Amino acid sequence: MKKNNLQMAIILATFFSSSTFATAPVSDVTGSASGVTGSVSVVTAAEGVSVEKQLEKFARLLESRNRMQIIMQNQLTQLSKELREIKGGMELFEHKISEIENRQRNLYQLVDQPKAVSTPTTANSTATASSAGEQLAYQAAVDLVLVNKDYDQAITAFEAFVIDYPESEYIANSHYWLGLVLYQQKKRKEARVAFLTVSEKFPESVKRADSLFKIGIIDEYLGELASAKEFYQKVLKEYPNSSAAGLAQKQLNAL
Repeated sequence: MKKNNLQMAIILATFFSSSTFATAPVSDVTGSASGVTGSVSVVTAAEGVSVEKQLEKFARLLESRNRMQIIMQNQLTQLSKELREIKGGMELFEHKISEIENRQRNLYQLVDQPKAVSTPTTANSTATASSAGEQLAYQAAVDLVLVNKDYDQAITAFEAFVIDYPESEYIANSHYWLGLVLYQQKKRKEARVAFLTVSEKFPESVKRADSLFKIGIIDEYLGELASAKEFYQKVLKEYPNSSAAGLAQKQLNAL
């Protein structure tokens, strides 16, 4: 009887121990696993939202930067175009001046040949020597321009000529050549004075029309457009059939 009771007690103890041991761990593990999974899901979702916002912000910044680069590139392209146009205009203007000056040099033999000096039988030896001297001085100054291309020396020679021979038959032409050489050396204001001397003091000179035109060119270069128009119009009015008048009309049309 005691033996049976002892066996029954052992069986009951084993049953209750097994049930308690099997149930408790399963419940605890399941509860813990659910809590961890929920926490991980919340953290992952929050990180996803943050990364998405950062990507959107970066995309907006990148798009804004691209738009600014396009705007700046367009502005640079426009500025480059305007600079090319300005440079082209200046080159054309200088080319016109060069053509005019070359034309004047080519016409020199036709309209500016030194007149032959005849020795009058009644003139004294002093007058003859003076006339020959001024012719030689004038020709030497012209040769410095046309032959030697020594413009600095030519300026000095013509300046000396107009001082030494103020009554010479070459005096108007000397002032004109002085203006040409000064202009070639970029001394435009000094050149204007020389051309103005021809136009005001030598109204009968064959160089007067060209001198008036060149004053207009210089004034236009210096930005004195009203004065430039005045001189161009004076050429057209006083010398309507001259080559200078045709050039003056072209300049007026371009203003």
